[in-house]
Amino acid sequence: MSTGTGQWPTPDTAYATAPSMVREIGWTAQAATGKPFGTQMGREFWLRKAALLDRIALSEEAAGHGGDAIAAAELAASRLMDLDDPDAICDPRHYVRQQYALWADEQ
Repeated sequence: MSTGTGQWPTPDTAYATAPSMVREIGWTAQAATGKPFGTQMGREFWLRKAALLDRIALSEEAAGHGGDAIAAAELAASRLMDLDDPDAICDPRHYVRQQYALWADEQ
């Protein structure tokens, strides 16, 4: 995993090949369904969930809203950073975009 803090992709670049938000909502819900309480979810789950919440927050910000959506995106992004424990100190949502772009390129 690269943290290469020199390049923070724009949301449009990071999410250029992302599935629709509806599809990602379905994927995250299905991934979490049926898991016993306390089950550790893997990195892909947290990355995709954080990216989805970031996309929702971006949409809400563009519409002049977003308080709860922004808070949820920041929380999920911080969770991903906690999981990854990167050497980078940055805006957690920028980190999600960078890591999502890297992950998407490998798919």
